[in-house]
Amino acid sequence: MVYVTSITDEAVLSKIDTQYVMSKFSGVDLNVVIVFICTNDNWRKEDTWKHKGETYYAIRLPYQLVKETEDVRPLMLKLVAEKLGIPVPAEKVAAEG
Repeated sequence: MVYVTSITDEAVLSKIDTQYVMSKFSGVDLNVVIVFICTNDNWRKEDTWKHKGETYYAIRLPYQLVKETEDVRPLMLKLVAEKLGIPVPAEKVAAEG
């Protein structure tokens, strides 16, 4: 299971959609935790660490870019896929009719 969480400043909190990202990677058979970090502060130096048998991957989102971008979800998907070394999940297109 890929679990997604975040550490974010309040000013950009509404743009960091962890539930959306987690749903897109729900079929991935990896036991990892993705921690998106989007703050003006330096939070943690390590990009990867282990705790209680879980592997954690920190992904830093550029604060100013997130603040100025309408929808950062595509960037979030891309960064998770790169970190895990897997393809970006495809969007499901509704059938026209």
